[in-house]
Amino acid sequence: MSDRKKNRRKKSMNQKGDAAVGQAEDEENADFIIVSFTGQTWHFEAQSLEDRDSWVSAIESQILASLQSCESGRNKARRSSQSEAVALQAIRNAKGNHLCVDCEAPNPTWASLNLGALICIECSGIHRNLGTHLSRVRSLDLDDWPGELTQVLAAIGNHMANNIWESCTQGRTKPTPTATREERESWIRAKYEQRAFVPPLQPSPGPQLPDDGMPVWMLSAVTERDLPRLLLLLAHSTKERINAPLTGDASPPHSALHAACQLGDAVMTQLLVWYGIDVKAKDSQGQSAMKMARKTGSKGCIDILLQHGCPNETSPTTATPVLSRRSSTASLGRTSSRKRVS
Repeated sequence: MSDRKKNRRKKSMNQKGDAAVGQAEDEENADFIIVSFTGQTWHFEAQSLEDRDSWVSAIESQILASLQSCESGRNKARRSSQSEAVALQAIRNAKGNHLCVDCEAPNPTWASLNLGALICIECSGIHRNLGTHLSRVRSLDLDDWPGELTQVLAAIGNHMANNIWESCTQGRTKPTPTATREERESWIRAKYEQRAFVPPLQPSPGPQLPDDGMPVWMLSAVTERDLPRLLLLLAHSTKERINAPLTGDASPPHSALHAACQLGDAVMTQLLVWYGIDVKAKDSQGQSAMKMARKTGSKGCIDILLQHGCPNETSPTTATPVLSRRSSTASLGRTSSRKRVS
């Protein structure tokens, strides 16, 4: 279609005796724009119209090949689509999940896995910039969702998350759905990076709790199946505090991860692993968390441990599954005299 328009324009210009100007204009616009399904654009300028058309043809072929590959995988995905749809609806139904956890925009479609919260697309970009050690971002609509991930999101939800991350806002105003990117970023970085609104571990003034106590407190929270308390401890933690060595009478029989696997609690197991607990640590009897999970028969805990490098004594470890993108439509269009590839 673009070639026909180009020829018609040249013909019209030649009839007016202005062929040289028409050719110059075409050569001047030998460029094209690639547009992603999220609206991002990349502008490229070719050396000639022929080069431009060759590039567009090659890109178009790759889009077609990608869509055909997605189509072949779609049949397999359909078999599990119903159960996944039920799991995703459970996430959407979690308390507070009808609004973005950070700006309260309605119907958020993105998630922060380790925070257990739903976020809107505007806030999701800022979460990605925080780094995966603070926020692991996934799309409800575009990504596949293994069972252990949906369990975490359904168990926590925005209400529970904000009871921790926004407990003490100190009078600071929360951004609205119409907030600028700068306003959102200032709030989100203060909330998760600086942990400015997280309540203290102890309500009354007193001496600061020692770092090496964190493993004991986490073990207690897991043993008592107290998820909000565990989330608060994790919000105050670093990888070093979670794995602080204990000696003497204060040393627990095993780690919080051992306890979570012994209980078969995939949610707590996944959270502890995301926040950096040592999956290879042995308890006082020389047993690994994997051995605990196998005794319990918890496939969810076993899968999580294998995905994050815990040694498997009975079979080779499996690769960490990749959350694949679902297929999206693609099209070729043209704006003015530029080619636009989506």
